[in-house]
Amino acid sequence: MIRSTRTVAVLALSALAFIQCGGDQKPAEAPETMPSAEPPPGPSPVVDAGAGQAAESDSAQAKADDQAAAPPKVDPLSDEQIAAVTDAANSAEIEQAKLAESKSKDAGVKRFAAMMIAQHGAAKAKQAKLKLKPAESSVSTSLQADAASTLDALKSDKGKDFDKAYIAAQVDGHQKVLDTINAKLLPNVKNAELKAYLDEIKPRVEQHLKEAKQLQESYDSRSSTADVGPKRHAS
Repeated sequence: MIRSTRTVAVLALSALAFIQCGGDQKPAEAPETMPSAEPPPGPSPVVDAGAGQAAESDSAQAKADDQAAAPPKVDPLSDEQIAAVTDAANSAEIEQAKLAESKSKDAGVKRFAAMMIAQHGAAKAKQAKLKLKPAESSVSTSLQADAASTLDALKSDKGKDFDKAYIAAQVDGHQKVLDTINAKLLPNVKNAELKAYLDEIKPRVEQHLKEAKQLQESYDSRSSTADVGPKRHAS
């Protein structure tokens, strides 16, 4: 019994020693935070307003360049409307030429006017054989308005003023007709006979324009010489 009591006491002392030993231990401290291997984030990028505007400007310029490179839009014209344009052009040249024959005394102007009556009259007759009923359009009405205005202005001119104005009208008028044929009539024509007609009159219009310019240069040169006149020597 005494031995059992001693055994219990020994065990109690051992347990007490173990508790004291464990109580002296400090709890493990949490490890310090390790620095991150990634670099710190840099400053937020600043948006350059000037760069944005430059980009928009470049885009607008590129769009403008594309539009400039695109072929000009051709207003649609029917064969009948094309016939109205050429008929108006022929009629205008004949009317102005008849006026020139009656008012001008210049040989060169009268010769040119006679050629206009003959060749534009023949072109008008040939177009009539195509049997296309002319139909008005903004192109033909504009041409008729210009021709009427020119004819009225020529009626009020006399002498050399008339000759100069008539020649200038022929240069301007034939240039407009040639531009109209190239830009509006040929791109729209569908009738094969009408296209052949346009192909035939185009070089004649070009020739008329060339001769009108030559006549203008010749007339201006003669007028300048006449204005200066011979110089008189002092006696």
